[in-house]
Amino acid sequence: MLEKLMVPSKCLALIAIAVLALNSLLQLNTGPYLQRQQQQQQYTEDNESNNLRASSGDYELEQEQALPGETREQLTLRILNRRDKERRMEDTNLPYTNNQNHQIVSSSGMEPSYICNRPADLGAPAQHATTCPGSTTNSNKLILLDGTDTYGRTGNNLMEFLHALQYSRDNDIQLGVKYGSWAMRLLPRMWLSVTGDQSQWEEQFEKELCIKIIHKTVELREYDVIPIDTKSLLLYKSNQSLGEYASFQQQAIRTLFQNYNTGEGTTLAGYGTRNMCEGIDALFGKDSASAIYSVIHIRQLEKVGYAILAAVSKHTGCDPRAAIEMRPDYIRTILKPLGMLNHPIVVISDNQNIEAIQRLLDDPEIGPRIVLVPEEAAWSGGDMTLGVMSNVFIGNPASSFSGFVAKSRLALGKGHTYLFRARDNEGKWSTVCGDSCVFYKEVNHF
Repeated sequence: MLEKLMVPSKCLALIAIAVLALNSLLQLNTGPYLQRQQQQQQYTEDNESNNLRASSGDYELEQEQALPGETREQLTLRILNRRDKERRMEDTNLPYTNNQNHQIVSSSGMEPSYICNRPADLGAPAQHATTCPGSTTNSNKLILLDGTDTYGRTGNNLMEFLHALQYSRDNDIQLGVKYGSWAMRLLPRMWLSVTGDQSQWEEQFEKELCIKIIHKTVELREYDVIPIDTKSLLLYKSNQSLGEYASFQQQAIRTLFQNYNTGEGTTLAGYGTRNMCEGIDALFGKDSASAIYSVIHIRQLEKVGYAILAAVSKHTGCDPRAAIEMRPDYIRTILKPLGMLNHPIVVISDNQNIEAIQRLLDDPEIGPRIVLVPEEAAWSGGDMTLGVMSNVFIGNPASSFSGFVAKSRLALGKGHTYLFRARDNEGKWSTVCGDSCVFYKEVNHF
């Protein structure tokens, strides 16, 4: 049998030559394809590293020694900041990178996912929790969100709801939401609009967010109710580690954006909902999927803005004024190295800081690129999505609205979020606290 399988040496030589020739031909024909595949893989890996998961950093934490007097939380933050810095180091051609965006695959390994026809890492479809908080403890306790009074504007209210989910999880107590309360009014305006049969919609709403809808006060008799006001929720600090806290918050944000409103459905009151893509569509129309643009969020925060930013500055080292004033030189140091001064620069604002907007409009280099959202398309949901889905976002770390946009970008795999910037001794601007700082408990009041 072995003799029958023997191949003459001349034949082997001919086969080897043929294989080499075929291999060379394949390399010539597939070289560009392989390069594109490698670029796509590299972009996806960079994109994945931008997501902070519960397990991310665990290996680095085990391998790296803490500095003298450095807590585990501080070590985690230092590692995350370093990762953000490394991700930015070689990224100097953002418009080219954007051209590869439509080929990326989500970190879940599933088909690419999109928001407003723009690529986003939505992860795997929402996995409805089989054990919601409080479901395994035989407890009748219920955290209740009730009433219509809120603490602050939209950004605050979104943070308050996310913190309510976190509070429920941290304490393993079921979260209840009174029908018609502030939370039930807030969410369907942007996500999970009322569609189809009311009872089916309520069932989906409860499953997606792991909450209990309470219709009537009489239903509360079977519970030991724990009421909590919105200010307390905004200021709530989780007892979970930074990684665990950030991972849960990002999953909640992804769940919301998996159900973003497209103009179909209604609010609880029966009014039609607006399209979260309205701002993007109004500015870029048929080119909305491929448009390359930056967003600047200008927010003065009435009379308390500088005080809040100063407090953030103490923890991060960021400039205590720049993110409110948004002066042209500050913007230029971010956008010019990225090649983004040749593309639209969208300003979203509450119009309280007209001086800052006018300074940008008057700048000979930045002014011609400034784009303002048409009044008929300007609303909190549309402005938010413009910021979340932009190629570059420049925000104010004192603003909870900027904070929510920044957290959403991190959750959806978006880089190039600039909130924490400062000058060094030579006058050079740089990021002093990376993207992940928006989740660090000691940095933000939200």
